[in-house]
Amino acid sequence: MQIAIIEDDSKIREELEKLLKRNKYEVILIENFENVCGELKDCNPDLILLDINLPFQNGFEICKQIKLDKNIPVIFVTSRDTTKDELMSIEVGGIDFITKPYDIMILLEKIKRAINLSNPKNYKEISKNGYILDLHLSLLKKGDMEVELTRNEFRILY
Repeated sequence: MQIAIIEDDSKIREELEKLLKRNKYEVILIENFENVCGELKDCNPDLILLDINLPFQNGFEICKQIKLDKNIPVIFVTSRDTTKDELMSIEVGGIDFITKPYDIMILLEKIKRAINLSNPKNYKEISKNGYILDLHLSLLKKGDMEVELTRNEFRILY
């Protein structure tokens, strides 16, 4: 599994690299912040750890651009900790959000979870009476129609 780290603080970037390598992940370091998406086109990571506060372009804009080309899960790893930042990370396509300083075990578990959720082999649906409940995306489908469910709606239907 390859994980791309997009972090402008060299100390944090190196710590993340060591942590991931110790846990048997291959690491791609993105250090050209003028052209992050261009750097990512040359590799194909399974997951991206992305900071929000970056030079030239913020992490939200980078995530939007990534999602236009590839469906790679993105975990925001940032010192920003407002609800607005977390909401924005979801809106631009992030799969998770963790604030610095982070607990190493929680970060590793979030990485494992994100990789598992994005693995098509783990994609599951339940079908009943022509309706399909998408367990991965929390969608209810019938024919050409689909409805995104709230957490409570999903739990009730499940």
